[in-house]
Amino acid sequence: MKIFLKPFLVFALIVSTFSCGNDDDAVITPTLNTSEYFKYTLNNGTERIFDASAKGYFTPNTNSPFEKFYFRASAGSVNDASIFVDGDFTFPDFTTFTNESNFSWGISDGVTSNFIFTEFSPGHIFVSSITNFASSPVMCTVTVHPVNVGDYIEFTFEGDFLYATDTTAQGTIVGEGRILRKPDQ
Repeated sequence: MKIFLKPFLVFALIVSTFSCGNDDDAVITPTLNTSEYFKYTLNNGTERIFDASAKGYFTPNTNSPFEKFYFRASAGSVNDASIFVDGDFTFPDFTTFTNESNFSWGISDGVTSNFIFTEFSPGHIFVSSITNFASSPVMCTVTVHPVNVGDYIEFTFEGDFLYATDTTAQGTIVGEGRILRKPDQ
């Protein structure tokens, strides 16, 4: 029940808190950090770069049929407010995750939802975990796995999606990430 309610509550909170207009709060000011980042482009538009910090950790979830590698990347904005992206990879066990390179974003096998992320910023909201995805999902390719604490996960992703706030509107997304693995939680 808890797993089912979490995405719904997050979605309800986000939709009630943020609008989808263009707002100065959503203008990101990159730090040009090449060690840790998460960045993406929607519909060949402006690249959104979250490079102030990008940290992740493995969550074993012993009472659940899946485990997660969760991450958060942050960026500053023109008014010095923090903007962040939360994301995760879900999988049946950590060995499976470190041996898998291709993840379908938005396709669930009944246990995992694979790769998802959500951006929280005034005037710019992108929720991936709630939408019904197009027939050709976003594909994520992990090129470096965070096998040990202190390792990085590196990945790229691209494909088609439906907007969470308007499921009649389809778009394209291209992006990449390099996230530092911190101690497990």
